[in-house]
Parts: sequence; C-alpha cells; structure tokens
Amino acid sequence: MGLVPTPAASSGPLRPAKPRRELLALWIFGTHWVHIKTGVHLDFSRTSVLSPHPSSFSSFSLPARAPGFTPHSYSLALGIMVWNPLAQTLVVYRDIKANPRYYWMAASACWGGMLFGWDSGLIGGILDRPAFKHAFGLSDNPKAYADIKGWIASVLHAGCFFGAMSAAFISERFGRKGALMIAAFWFHLGSLLQTTSASGSQSSSSALTQLYIGRAIGGYGVGMVSVVVPTYVSESSPKHIRGRLTGMYQLFIVIGIALSFWVNYGMLVAETDADINNDKIWRIPFALQHIPGLLLVITMIPEKESPRWLGEKGRWEDAKAVIARLARKPIDDPDVVNEADDIKADLEKNVKLSFSEQFRQATSSGRMFYRCSIPAIMMFWQQWTGVNSMNYYSPTIFGELGMKGSKPGLLGTGIYGIVKIVMTLLVLSLGMEQYGRKALLVWGGVGQSLPMFYIAGYRHIRQDSPKVDGASYVAILMIYLYVTFYSFGWSVAPWPAMSESVPNQLRALTMAIGLMSNWLFNFTITKLTPILLSKIRWGTYLLFACTTMSAVLWAVFFFPETGGYAIEDIHQLWSGNILKQSMNDNKYLFQSYNNRAQGAVNTNDTEHQARPNMHEKTDRDSTSKSSDDRIEKVHA
Repeated sequence: MGLVPTPAASSGPLRPAKPRRELLALWIFGTHWVHIKTGVHLDFSRTSVLSPHPSSFSSFSLPARAPGFTPHSYSLALGIMVWNPLAQTLVVYRDIKANPRYYWMAASACWGGMLFGWDSGLIGGILDRPAFKHAFGLSDNPKAYADIKGWIASVLHAGCFFGAMSAAFISERFGRKGALMIAAFWFHLGSLLQTTSASGSQSSSSALTQLYIGRAIGGYGVGMVSVVVPTYVSESSPKHIRGRLTGMYQLFIVIGIALSFWVNYGMLVAETDADINNDKIWRIPFALQHIPGLLLVITMIPEKESPRWLGEKGRWEDAKAVIARLARKPIDDPDVVNEADDIKADLEKNVKLSFSEQFRQATSSGRMFYRCSIPAIMMFWQQWTGVNSMNYYSPTIFGELGMKGSKPGLLGTGIYGIVKIVMTLLVLSLGMEQYGRKALLVWGGVGQSLPMFYIAGYRHIRQDSPKVDGASYVAILMIYLYVTFYSFGWSVAPWPAMSESVPNQLRALTMAIGLMSNWLFNFTITKLTPILLSKIRWGTYLLFACTTMSAVLWAVFFFPETGGYAIEDIHQLWSGNILKQSMNDNKYLFQSYNNRAQGAVNTNDTEHQARPNMHEKTDRDSTSKSSDDRIEKVHA
C-alpha cells in the first residue's frame, strides 16, 4: 500500500498510491506540479530525509477543498514528501522571491567577505612567481624562502587581528554601516600600497617593507569587516533565514578565493614566467582586489543601519522603517511593530553596558564565560582544520602530490576554488536551515579529517618526490573531498552559530574577541605551514586531521543546536546543563531539525520570565514557528 492521508484530511474513500515509478516521476517534477494539480503547498524544508513517514510531516497542511482534488492526488503528494535537492532548490528560490530585500542586504554587506577571500587566494599563486621574487630581491634558498613566504602571507592577519580588536568600538560608535565604510577605506589604502610596491627605482628592501605595510593596513580593514558583517546581517535578518544569510559571508569569501586562483592562472598563461622583469604577472592581481572593495561601498550606500543598532540609539521610528523596508510591509504592520517591540524589550531588559562592564558580565560565571567564549572557540577550531594552509599554499601542496610545474599546480588550485563555491552554495541552499549548525559541524568535520589521514599516510610512505600514479591521483582527489566536507561544515556553520550563541548585550565584544581568535590562529598557521611542510611534511596533514577530529568531539559534547531561535530567546539553551543539552541535541545529527530546534528552558530563568508577553505574540514568520513552540525542557 502507498502512503495515504489521514481520514480527517479527506472527504472521500482512501485509495492506495500508484506504483513507485509514478512517484519517481512526480519527484522529478517537484513541488510546483503538485501545487498546481492539488492546491497543496509542500514545505520541503520541514521534511525529514531519514523518517519519510506521514507523522513526521509536521508542516504539511491539506486544504478542505482544492482545485483538481482527489484522494489519489493527496497520496501522490505525500509520496513525494521526501527531501530532495530539486524541491529544496525550489523552496530556496521561492524564499528569495519572497524576501528579496533581505537577500540583497546580506549580499551587499557580504562583499566584505570577498576582500579577505581575494587577498588570501591571490598571494599563494604570486609568491612562487620568478618575477615577484626578482622584484623584491627574495632568496631562492628553499628554507630561507619558506620563512619569508610565511611572513608575507601572515602579516595580513596581524593587521586583521587589530582590525577585529577595534571593530567593536568603531561599530558601536559609528554604526555597522559606518564601520563597513571605514573598513573599506583601509582596505583600499592597503591594496594601493601593495599594488605600487617595487615601482620605479625603489630598492628591493624598501619595496618589501612597503608590501608588508600594505598587507598589514589592508588586513586591518579585512579584520574590521570580519566582525561587522556577521553582526550586521544577523541583527537585520529574520530568524527563519538568518543562518543562510549570515553564512553568505563565507560564500563570498570562497568566491573571492576562487576568482583570485583563476586570475593567477590566467596571468601565468598570458604572461608566462619567461621574463623575470615582467611585473604584470603579480601587479595586476594585486590591483584587481580593489574591485570587491568598490562593490562593497557602492552596494552599501543605499542600505540602512541595522534596526538593533538604531534601537540602541533610541531611534525607534528609524528602526521600524528599516524593518518595514526589508520586509516590504507598511511601518504600522503588526509584524513590523512586534519585531521592533521584541528588540525594545530586550534592550530595556539589558541595560547598555560599557566595554569594561561587558567584560565583567561576560566573566560573571563559568556558564556565562563559556557562552561568551563560543565565538573564540569556534574560530580556533575552524583555523586548526588547516583550511587556510590549503588556501595559501595549495600550489605547493598540489606539487607535493604529483602535480609538478606552475600551470598544473595553479590549475589544480583553480578547480579547488570552484569546488569550494559549489559546495558552499549547496550547503547554504540545502542544509543550513534544514540540518542545523551542529550536524554540519560534526559530519563536515568527520568527512574533512579522513582525507587528511589518507594524505598523511601517502606522504609518509612516499617521502621523496611522488610519482604520478593511481595513489597520487587518489591523494589529489582527497584534497577535493577535504574541501567538499569543509564547505559543508566548518566553512559556513560557525558564522551564524557563534553570532547566535552570545548574549545580545555582549555581542559586539564577544564577536570581536572571536574574530581576534580567528586572525591570531590564522596568522600562526599561515606562518607555520611552509615551515611544517619543509620539516615534518606528512606530519602536517596528520596534525590537521587530529585537530579536526578534536573539533568534532567538542561539537558533539559541548555545543547545543542554536538554529531556529529568535535572537532574543536563544539564552534558553544556556540556562541549564550544557553537556546534557548538547547530548540531547545530538538527535539532530541523524535527522533534520526542520528549523524547529528544541532547546531548554530553566523555569527559574529570570531573563526568560522578564518577557511574559512574548508568549502572547503570534508567529511572525510564515515559514518558522516561534521559539516557544520548540521548547523541550532538559533538566540540569
């Protein structure tokens, strides 16, 4: 027998569904066909791939009477309610059509992600160019050059560290939008210094000093952007798509990385390495990084401040206007008023704190300290998966695995960048709001570490220059599998997760500390990688495999699912026993949480009780229930 509707859903006799081949055909046509034929709206973002049973389809509603209705139509509708990429893509497409201003707002801010992506991707392809070495008087000694390569690549992150440090103050003082404009200025200044270094009769040592300064200044702007963009997007987004919109920051990073990879490859094909005096091969890629900076400025000009920042400044009418504009609703619409009231109630409950007061509150208890440390912990683990070693030194790594020569190495790197874009797009579209943050971190980390174990074993067996054979091809394939699973896990999931986890009144401070952690360990790994590849070789891959598995264990035992909550309600997760809450949420490792994450509420939680009116408000999101509908108590 096929799947049939419940008796209450039908006015006629129940009939068996048709054979599976018809269901398969209907699976191909997807939700659009069913909606036209039956009038049934299927929300595939809420179906479970692992439990295709009618009882699991909590959001499937059947109209009392629909055009073309037959009981058999309902059987067919139920039959295709198994998650599939085609249907989910249609859901995302409809969501973009329904919320175009939210997506445009996020895309405008996320051009900032491309600043880092472009800068980090281009340097790996430039460092080994003979013309670059000649222009800056760099040594050909492998050990000496490994050290100087580390400094050239990592000095950007030193600037990023201080940019992230100052971002909290600047974004609070000048607003999120204002901070992005300030960051863009410093980025353009740094890019200009990098592009014009080694010009005219400038000495090699002076040119190298200018390059260092340019990368540090540009990094200062990138570091500011890395804090402000996730905060701005998170504060401006509705909860049912907040994860996807915040994760777009990582998408723009990987697009920037891929574009810079292909620019390096194109310049090598067009200019070749024959002439060591031809500075176009490295100067043009430096100059082109101005483009994403200009796009950030141009697209952000018509955008408004985040409604939360406006509320903090007492500009409530402006805040309502921003919410109404993004939602495409009148300013007096109940949804707009309710959202503004939620922000106002949260701000009134949490008095505006100075940075010293924020620090004292963040360290007021062990539980609060851990919660405020989530951004720093996540950025620590993200960097120790080794992904930026791949970004910066992928031509060298591909060469170690058998792709000898400049062109094959850069071509392999370019394909690596394309894989990152495709996989990041897939997880933002099909996974971020369906399977939550925790599942992506855990399964992405497991899948990411296994290829590193293989490559470590391969390089251990073949200590010398590897020959090109089946084993080396598998090793190259492992690099692509590594980046595939990184894109599904520790690439996009940390950005919304860490922004969601921290208390509202401490977000500026904690996000700044988190991104400082990012850049500190980014600097460390970028500086150490060429030395590690030179000295311990296969041990480099083993190190990253082990640290990635450690990150997985942390996510399993010490991180609860944060997706699907209103920002004002997420404190409920951290009010009880965090270990028990995390273990309880491990059920989402094996099923979709369907944007309905279940959390814990401590009945003695005074913060929660301070907002009794939130239970009285209606659901504001058409595709997501309120946080209170998802509460499942986990006792300490």
